[in-house]
Amino acid sequence: MEAFGKSPIAYLTMLRTERMAGLLRATDTPIAVIAREVGWGDPDFAARQFRRSVGVTPREYRAMIRSRLSQSSG
Repeated sequence: MEAFGKSPIAYLTMLRTERMAGLLRATDTPIAVIAREVGWGDPDFAARQFRRSVGVTPREYRAMIRSRLSQSSG
């Protein structure tokens, strides 16, 4: 079954990545905890999947978001 033109695992990865990005933006929760929350037990695997989808690591993503927020509020 193809959901949105993706294989089921690619679709699941997309959903997990989007959820992870949202939690990275909205919380200070450690990345390893977020990885488990979205369904990836291994934080290193989660980081690789996130980077493959988004282009940056979860840590870099969080830093970029915080940098943008501090610039816009200053």
